[in-house]
Amino acid sequence: MFRRVTFSAAGSALCGASWMLPVHWLGPVLSLAFVDLVLSQRACGRQTVGWQARVARYLVAVAYYAAGSVGLLRGVAVFFGSHAPVWEGALLWLGSSACLAAGWAFADRPWKAILVLLFDALMPPLAFFDWLSPLASAGVLFPGFGWVGLILTLIWAMSVWYLLWPLEKLDQAWTAAGLFGAIMIANAWPMLYPVQPPSGWRGVDLHVGPDVPNILANQARHEAILQETLAHSRGAKVLLLPETLETDWAGNDWAIQQAIPPGQTWLLGLSVPRKPGLMTDSIVAFRHSGKPRVLFNSAFPVPVSMWHPWLRGTGYVRANHVGYQAAWWTPVRTIQGVRAWASICYDQLLPFVWIEALLQHPQVILLTNNEWWAQGTGIPTVQHNTAWAWGRLLGVPEIESENF
Repeated sequence: MFRRVTFSAAGSALCGASWMLPVHWLGPVLSLAFVDLVLSQRACGRQTVGWQARVARYLVAVAYYAAGSVGLLRGVAVFFGSHAPVWEGALLWLGSSACLAAGWAFADRPWKAILVLLFDALMPPLAFFDWLSPLASAGVLFPGFGWVGLILTLIWAMSVWYLLWPLEKLDQAWTAAGLFGAIMIANAWPMLYPVQPPSGWRGVDLHVGPDVPNILANQARHEAILQETLAHSRGAKVLLLPETLETDWAGNDWAIQQAIPPGQTWLLGLSVPRKPGLMTDSIVAFRHSGKPRVLFNSAFPVPVSMWHPWLRGTGYVRANHVGYQAAWWTPVRTIQGVRAWASICYDQLLPFVWIEALLQHPQVILLTNNEWWAQGTGIPTVQHNTAWAWGRLLGVPEIESENF
């Protein structure tokens, strides 16, 4: 039993780590193999019973989630600063992995694995940090099928898992491999003919880092934002800028509007004050004239660092313990005649947020990020691969904007 669990956990860890590789389809595809590794632990039941088999499945699942989210250790240290204790990052990393793995301890049948997938994706609090979900594989298997593709993926995956479970005959593995190969070939056309964004719509990557307490330094940063954006604005209709670039103060709004060429729309990621101690992580539409309009609010800002309702603030700066409000639902908005839907930073990792898009059928997806705190951690790659898979399932173009 020990040898089987060890090899399965090692394979599961490789499946989780594959999400951090710059190959969009690899993580979603191998996440299906992770589920089969969990199911295969039922074979331990011949020599062991009950709780021992559940522990084996749990350990295999923990290895998957821990390997795929290990970037949290360094990411938390950068985001909160050098004063942040090491245990804080370790707690978020291991705690989230341990919680997400809990349901898999009871997944001794393929139909139970489907229930665990849906439970983790849709039920709070697990849905708030369901990284690395195998549901994203639907974008590889059934691109452009939308919510129908998600259902077909669950049906197809359960069929394959039943062929492999328990894995005793070689012909079962060959049959499953044949089914997988056929569906990959049938869905290769989106890679050859990718969808194109609307004409004149662009994402602008910036290199301005985070805002700082120094007023003069922040003023220089503000000017850099405008200058870098203007350098990309020639011939554009709609420009998408990164997440939480600045706070939505009246002075910032005025300066941005003055810089926008007539006829263009700039979509800026801003922190919008709502009441003392509370903001929203939003995308605000600006034109040269007219009042700026908040179009999108993050469905679920990063827990602990941004979303923390247990800590009440008093103002709109970090020293006042400011928090961010969860919108829970992100509606489609019409921008210059195009139905657009936005996924803001952390939302891109969560299946329940993408399911909101599946239900609304947008024509374009807007992706905004702040990557200055996560460079070198693997987190941005996991985020990109997840967004790619879900966007492919919807079959619509994605426009991305990042700040480094």
